[in-house]
Amino acid sequence: MAGDVLGRVLRVVNFGESHGPGVGCVVEGVPPHTPVLVEEIQAELDRRRPGQSRITTARAEGDRVEILSGVLKGKATGTPIALLIRNQDQRSGDYANLADLYRPSHADFAWEAKYGIRDVAGGGRSSARVTAG
Repeated sequence: MAGDVLGRVLRVVNFGESHGPGVGCVVEGVPPHTPVLVEEIQAELDRRRPGQSRITTARAEGDRVEILSGVLKGKATGTPIALLIRNQDQRSGDYANLADLYRPSHADFAWEAKYGIRDVAGGGRSSARVTAG
């Protein structure tokens, strides 16, 4: 599926769904000994965290990043770096009334037309939530 992998030398593969257990990414191509500080990553995530204005989702996601692999004592090991942000405030039931409707300005219809699958709860992979990775 197109759109999940960015880059050639430094590759980023994102994963997850807006109403699944979490979202994140795997970063390949970071040279060993490159500083990778969770605090710096977290600072960037804090800038895009949902629920900070009246035009974003009201979901109260803390967006706390976890480094699962590829970093040792604040430095890249040269292996893929896996980052995970666990979803905490999924409200899938809020979308029950949309089972037979498509949301204006959302990718619901296009996603179903292209892939034959529709995740009514938050749009699944077509949700902007997956951009957190």
